[in-house]
Amino acid sequence: MDCAKADPYRPVWTNKCRWLAVVLWLGSGFMDGALCWGQRDSAATESEWSETTPDRLRGDVHRDDDLAGLPAMDATLYGREHLSRFLTSWYTLLFDLQPNSPAASPIEVVHFGGSHVQAGRIGWAFRQRLSEDRPGIAVGCGIQVPHRLMDSNGPPDRGWSSTENWSGQSCANRRHQAPWGITGIEAQSPVAAPVACWSGSPAGERCVSEIRILSRPDSALNWHPVLPQPWKPDLAAQSSAGIAHWISPAGGAAPDTLILQPAAAGAQALHGVEWVPQNAGFVFHDLGANGANSTSWMRNPHFKEQLRNVAPDLTILAWGINDAHMSQSRFDAARFSRHYGALIDTIRSAHPDTEILLVTNNDSHYRHRHNPNAEDVRAAMLNLVAERDVACWDLYGHLGGKGSIDALNATGFAASDRLHFRRDGYILIGELLYELLVRAAIQHSTPAP
Repeated sequence: MDCAKADPYRPVWTNKCRWLAVVLWLGSGFMDGALCWGQRDSAATESEWSETTPDRLRGDVHRDDDLAGLPAMDATLYGREHLSRFLTSWYTLLFDLQPNSPAASPIEVVHFGGSHVQAGRIGWAFRQRLSEDRPGIAVGCGIQVPHRLMDSNGPPDRGWSSTENWSGQSCANRRHQAPWGITGIEAQSPVAAPVACWSGSPAGERCVSEIRILSRPDSALNWHPVLPQPWKPDLAAQSSAGIAHWISPAGGAAPDTLILQPAAAGAQALHGVEWVPQNAGFVFHDLGANGANSTSWMRNPHFKEQLRNVAPDLTILAWGINDAHMSQSRFDAARFSRHYGALIDTIRSAHPDTEILLVTNNDSHYRHRHNPNAEDVRAAMLNLVAERDVACWDLYGHLGGKGSIDALNATGFAASDRLHFRRDGYILIGELLYELLVRAAIQHSTPAP
């Protein structure tokens, strides 16, 4: 069944009309509920600011004059040999797989971090580039976390709504306590209320083989997706960690807006939802939390079980900017290394086959001055490359090192706090990550002359 033709009433969407529809839907307060569209701070708001007159060269590291000073890409990836399995699979997906041929199983990438990742634009840009370069590959958006349901910022191409006001708990807040899992977030409602989640894609754009609902282990099955066709729960796949799997009938298509109906009365909790494309070739999960540091996810009791269930081929660890956001005298590089070592051990004990990529901090300010702790974070991560058999992307050096945040702010890529980025900056990071891994795959799989 061609899912692009599954809905006979589906209009022909242009990109302009599609985004207009998204804005209208989000602004309408779907289901007559108050849409949680709040931003935590000005930096979160700036994450969607862009140039008023977009240039087709904007953000192109090869042609944008504002980025002419970026260092060479080949010198920014350390420990490439520790990504051997991922790079082999990635190369095959990019260059060997024929368009529209089903993949045996998708390549799964999980990107953990703080506010940079929660903003959603890094993963969005990565997926966009892959879809543009290989349009025959079904690319999944991964687990969608209900940040906006909790009145926080989140990926701009997705929306959440409910008839009730939801609050939230985050593992990044040391005063919060909840049975979190892989997302580190729990949206909470004191009463049972349906939830609407916008997938970011028009109805019928792709076939969906499975929907996963993440919640507490004792309540994941309480959420029932309201679908036009009789989907069934896969009882054999139910995890004690709190992931309910709903399986599509053959050739079925999920709607663009998914309604989740609680099956039980009383308080409700929700951690995330995932649409799994049929014959997906690649899935990129954005799992970030504002303020998260290297110890935040270690507080999550169901993290290991859910990570084992997702089974990522590549785990990207981009924590560190919040660990280092303090005076130089307070930052303890040895303690930071121990925390990262414990994280690596936890991830490998959950899923030994995953390969790990660390990401160094971008240059930043602390109290309106250059923060030298970024250099210490970079040194600590590079030491872990050999000690822990991981790879490291030196984002700090890739963006220009000391003082680069001022240059990026002057050209509109970085936010006014000299810590976060604006929309174009996050897209730039996603583009750089994509090109970095494409180059690494070619170098890994192509014999040197």
